[in-house]
Parts: sequence; C-alpha cells; structure tokens
Amino acid sequence: MAVNSQLDCTKINSFLSEVSKWSESNGLKLNPSKCQTVDFSLRCKRQLKEVIDSHDTCKIDDNDIGIKSEIKYLGLILSSDLSWSSHVLAISSKIFRLTFYIKKLRHSGITQPLILQFVNSCILPILLYCSPLFFPGLLKKDYVTIRRILKTVSRVSGVPVDHIVNVVVDRHLTSCNKFAKGILSDLEHPLYPQLSPCISSGRTRSNFRKLYARTSKYKNSMIPYLARILCDENSVRQELTNLLSSSK
Repeated sequence: MAVNSQLDCTKINSFLSEVSKWSESNGLKLNPSKCQTVDFSLRCKRQLKEVIDSHDTCKIDDNDIGIKSEIKYLGLILSSDLSWSSHVLAISSKIFRLTFYIKKLRHSGITQPLILQFVNSCILPILLYCSPLFFPGLLKKDYVTIRRILKTVSRVSGVPVDHIVNVVVDRHLTSCNKFAKGILSDLEHPLYPQLSPCISSGRTRSNFRKLYARTSKYKNSMIPYLARILCDENSVRQELTNLLSSSK
C-alpha cells in the first residue's frame, strides 16, 4: 500500500486490525513480534527516514510492528531500496558453501560428467531461482559478484567458465520466455495489462515490439525486459553473456 500521508497509515492500521479480528474469529492469533514492516521506496535514505518518522508506525492490537530494511519472501530477499544486492550476496554465500562438496566429489574420483550434473542440478538452480524477476535490475557490482561465483564454480569443478555462462544464459532466457508467454496467454493474469502493449499490431514483421521507458529504473525492471526478450532475444543473449563473461 502506498503511504503518502497520515491518512494512509491510518488505513493500514485499520486493515491490520481487521486482519487480526478475522484471525481470532477463525482460531488464529497473530504474533506482532514476528511481523515486520519494510518501507519500499526509490527515495534516498535521508528522505525516506523523514517520511517514515512523520507517520505512525504500523500496529497489531496496539503492538508496534518492527521496521526492517529487507525481508525474505518466498526465497527472495526484498530490500527497501528496491535493489537486489542483498539477494545476490545471499545466494553467493550459499553457492560458495556448496563448492566444498564439489571438491569432495573430485577428490573421491567422481567422473567429470557427474560433477557437471551436480553443478547443473544443485548449483545453478540457486542462482537462477526467480531470475526473470531480479536479473533485469542487477547493478554492476551484482554482476561482479555473479562473475566471481561462476569463476569459483568453474575452478573447483573443472568445467570451463564459458560453458557455465552459456548454460546460465540459456536457462534464464528459457524461463523468461515461458514466463512472458504464460502472461500473454492469460487475459486474467495481473501482469497482462502491463505486458500486452508489446504485442505488435501486425503491421510489422515482428510479432512483438519493445516497451520504451522514460526512466532507467523502469527500463531495468521485469516488464520492459521481458518485452525486449520477446522482441529481440539474440541481443539480450549477447548482452547478458558479455556481462557474465567480462573481467572488467
């Protein structure tokens, strides 16, 4: 819910009160100590703090809900500044821990095809989980972290880094295509109104067209990114391959 005034905070607390009453009437009880509030905004931290301080905190049964800068939801770490750096760092830690098992497999004499299968089955899915959502908004420092991940996996497993990059790009684009076409095939999908303008009118050779954005923040978000893939997958493939392979 957007919070632009004190009235919005009042509406939020009123809604939370209704949720609490509904829960109690259905034999459930909310625990405010386990609830968290995250204020998502594109404002700088100082401006965001001023806005937050000027409004009442969210409450459940007169108990204040704590404020956090990030939260984990369905395996994704969502940051208040709408960046994905915290999520990338989290998956990098996970993958670096798994490289220990690759070393153990190699020392045990496991063949290279089986090690490659382990990388494809246990390592890459961690990196590619929900990639259509967060890949479009990655910063340069995030790509540096991902390149370090891929190089480490390559060094430990003996699999060429170029091969790993190609697999990552192929799987990512396949997921994006399935996701985009799934949205466009369902008129009731919540994202259909946002993505449907990329469908060509039929007066061009292509079935799709790019969605132009006035701000870089929107350009580097999921919907324009999916439209770019539908319109010109090869250029996105080349761009992503360069970002994951570059040593600069």
